[in-house]
Amino acid sequence: MRILFQGVEGLVWLVLVSATGLSWWLGADRGLGAGTAPATVTGMILLVAFIKVRLVIRHFMEIRRAPLVLKLLCDAWILIVATTIMGLYLFA
Repeated sequence: MRILFQGVEGLVWLVLVSATGLSWWLGADRGLGAGTAPATVTGMILLVAFIKVRLVIRHFMEIRRAPLVLKLLCDAWILIVATTIMGLYLFA
């Protein structure tokens, strides 16, 4: 177990698992889903999902050690896709 958390990838994996649990909690009737508007809950779940996407791209696709231009392109792609999906959800 100790070997798993020696690198930053183990810590990122733990954050990803925690974020998955947070998404589940937000969407379950026991979480915010019971008394909150569905658009708010969906927006929060999508935000958590895009944070997870950024973590996976940065740490498990080796973009963390890539040139700055590639890092910025990946972040721009995530931002464009997140904005498009949120916009389509909210205004459709």
